[in-house]
Amino acid sequence: MKSLRNRLSLTLSLVLLAAAALLAFGLQDFPRRLVEDFVGSRLEHDADMLYARVLDAPDPEAAAQDAGGSVYRLPLSGHYFVISVGGQLIRSRSLWDEDLATPAVTQAGFARRVPGPAGQSLLVFAKRFPDTDGGIMVIVAEDVSAIDDAIARFRTRLLVGVALALLALLALQRVLLVRGLAPLDDAVATCRRIERGEPLAAEAGSSTRAAPSEVQPMLDALDRLARHHAQRLGRIRHAVGNLSHALKTPLAVLSQQADDLAARGDASAAASMREQLDAMRATIERELRRARLAGGSAQGEPVEIRALLASLADVLQQLHRDRGIAIAVDAAERRVALDREDLLELFGNLLDNACKWARHRVRVSVAPSAPAGDALEFSVEDDGPGVPDEMLGQLGTAGMRIDEQQPGHGLGLAIAADIVAQYGGSIRYRRSAALGGLQAQASLPLARD
Repeated sequence: MKSLRNRLSLTLSLVLLAAAALLAFGLQDFPRRLVEDFVGSRLEHDADMLYARVLDAPDPEAAAQDAGGSVYRLPLSGHYFVISVGGQLIRSRSLWDEDLATPAVTQAGFARRVPGPAGQSLLVFAKRFPDTDGGIMVIVAEDVSAIDDAIARFRTRLLVGVALALLALLALQRVLLVRGLAPLDDAVATCRRIERGEPLAAEAGSSTRAAPSEVQPMLDALDRLARHHAQRLGRIRHAVGNLSHALKTPLAVLSQQADDLAARGDASAAASMREQLDAMRATIERELRRARLAGGSAQGEPVEIRALLASLADVLQQLHRDRGIAIAVDAAERRVALDREDLLELFGNLLDNACKWARHRVRVSVAPSAPAGDALEFSVEDDGPGVPDEMLGQLGTAGMRIDEQQPGHGLGLAIAADIVAQYGGSIRYRRSAALGGLQAQASLPLARD
């Protein structure tokens, strides 16, 4: 179990359940003991009163019956006594024809539960009082069945109330945990925005939710890291931009010198210089694109992929209309949370490369959204001559060109590979089974919020 919320919830639940178990265990014995102590003290008082009445009385039985009161005269009333004095056994009239268990009696006295008449549960107090004729034994009993039933009802209601209270406490502590750890969700969202290159100025320095003191330092550190990350990327992009502008003038001068060499008749040296200049310009262009891919553009609304591809296909068909290239778009309406400029750059380079090599047909296909919707999978294929199998693994390498007669510097597929790598995706090339030319298959993970 890796979830902190679940761990804390489980721990607190176990603590509450342990407390409830201890309470339930206490309820099994404490109320009964409390009642027995109270009733036992009253029975002891009655035993002392009966002893005082029969001691030195000329008629012990009459004295005992009068002292007991009406409750000891009603048949099976639940109040009984048995007195043994001078070899005479005196029983309360409430016993009727029933017998009362008479356990061994000591001078200290004791209270004990015994079964009584009519299925009653009796609490018995028995005590032997000293006397010249061998002592007086007094046994007093009271039915506590009604009290036991009341205790059982009280215990049941209390346990139900405790169970409901425990459920309420569990729900409350779960809510408190979720709310207390909710700022961590903001931290995750901030990391997602950093991953996608979104601006963080609005969130930096403050959280949208009040965080506990244990969590706030981590959120503050994350805010500082986000600002530092944005500032560092800004400095890198600014430095790369300055470098490219600074190199433009020397490159222009060298290009002019190459033209001068050609004018003076040194065509070989001029061609060699122009080749190196072209390589330098291509490298500068490639690094500028890398800098932009490092999170420079702010992601806005999700991109409608079908509309973007249709617009891009129209533009490229116009550029290659003299060759009659037709671009088929096979994509359902779907919105993806990816940068629009990155998608234009990626599809533009792949489609432009396909159009350069195609005879008549190019097709771009986007796979339907998976149930999880966690990736954008697509392919671009053409009906051109294709690429030898031994060279497929080299496609996407900077400067790699299959045919030197085709225009360009071989950077299109390299830029596409950079964009795919920036998103943590994959791209591979193979021969198209449908059109016969080159097929590029790519997958871009979609960040989950």
